[in-house]
Amino acid sequence: MQIIRKTLIVLACCFFLTSVVSCGGSSNSSNDDDSIQNDSDSVETPDDTVEDDPSASVASIKFTIPEEAVAVTDFSGHFAFPDVVKLKSGKLMVVYRTGVSHTDAGGAILGSFSDDGINWSEPAILLDDETIDDRDPSITVLSDGRVAMNWFKYRYPADYSEPWVHHLFFAVADKNGKNFTDEVQVDTGVFDYSENSEMNENGIWVDENGDEVTVAASSSSIVEHEGKLIIPGYFGNALNWQSMAKTPKTRVVLYESADGGKTWTPNEVKAEIDAKTWLQEPALLKVTEKRWILHVRTGVGASPSNKGDLVQSISEDGGETWSPYKSLGFVAHAPELLKLENGVIISSFRWLEWEGSKATSESVSMIYSLDGGETWSDVIEILNCGAAECGYPGMVELPDNKILVVYYTPGGTGIESKIISFEAE
Repeated sequence: MQIIRKTLIVLACCFFLTSVVSCGGSSNSSNDDDSIQNDSDSVETPDDTVEDDPSASVASIKFTIPEEAVAVTDFSGHFAFPDVVKLKSGKLMVVYRTGVSHTDAGGAILGSFSDDGINWSEPAILLDDETIDDRDPSITVLSDGRVAMNWFKYRYPADYSEPWVHHLFFAVADKNGKNFTDEVQVDTGVFDYSENSEMNENGIWVDENGDEVTVAASSSSIVEHEGKLIIPGYFGNALNWQSMAKTPKTRVVLYESADGGKTWTPNEVKAEIDAKTWLQEPALLKVTEKRWILHVRTGVGASPSNKGDLVQSISEDGGETWSPYKSLGFVAHAPELLKLENGVIISSFRWLEWEGSKATSESVSMIYSLDGGETWSDVIEILNCGAAECGYPGMVELPDNKILVVYYTPGGTGIESKIISFEAE
């Protein structure tokens, strides 16, 4: 797939998703590059515009990506996994994880605020369990104006003689994005299995009762639907680090709460994909009340860190059933989905370029759809990070045809924001 590296005007060009994701060479079909159709000037709105979505009527769109970015924080440490919302007051709020390194027991969640997306307040600690790593925060403004956060906590044992465990959490702040209280663990399980766990004959971690040790996480924000809160998460077994291939593959689970987040019910997404595929870091978007889209990071083979395309599944019945996963034709991590007021859908992510079995470069990138997720543009580069880790972008629409995107910089040295402008016809 062509990667657009221009930093100024990016014009509309779309390709059609033609097949189920190819996993380990064993799937029934794979994307055919010859089927990609580009038009550097504009994209006509398809005749089959998404039903019940009158806003999806944009024929073409172009984006202006600025060269310069604004530092949200420039303190020392490792910063990563940001997300952003616009509060009911109009103020912007960014949350992110900080620690000594990419993974360490001292990870905490910070927040910064801005009136314009350019000038940011000094970071304030929002959540910090000093005994464990708090990481990957995602936030959303609920219909009542309060701010909901989902994140996960990760315990790293000193060695591999016990399971490494992470669990998903939820908390709500006031309308100013402050005073997160009454955190709730979303999935079940404990953190310390040092005295009551072992590897069974199949190479799977089990507790003292023989029950499998499970873990859960998330990397994108909550969706509200018919009075329920939904966290798009991924769930699986604690990893067997000594023989990763023996660990069952993770899957996507929509955690639902009908009581404001006090209790949660897991609902696994039953979308077809090759059995060798790890499903991770899902993002969920309600295009309409009935049409929902999932974008999911994958890994193929023994390890969840292996190469795997970004995939998509669509539900036409409000999340009851899902189409088979389809490859979007490139490797990407931590997607985030945003529907603009004009109906255009954006998916932003960390894009990775691979040579053989190794990722050689990364960038903060995005694609867009003019037809409710049926077809997508080529990849648009927002920031080239070289060989260093970066990305995990969050997005929010601003007035006057602008989008604020936040991401972490190469090597996790800070959090930056850019204001992207667009023109649609």
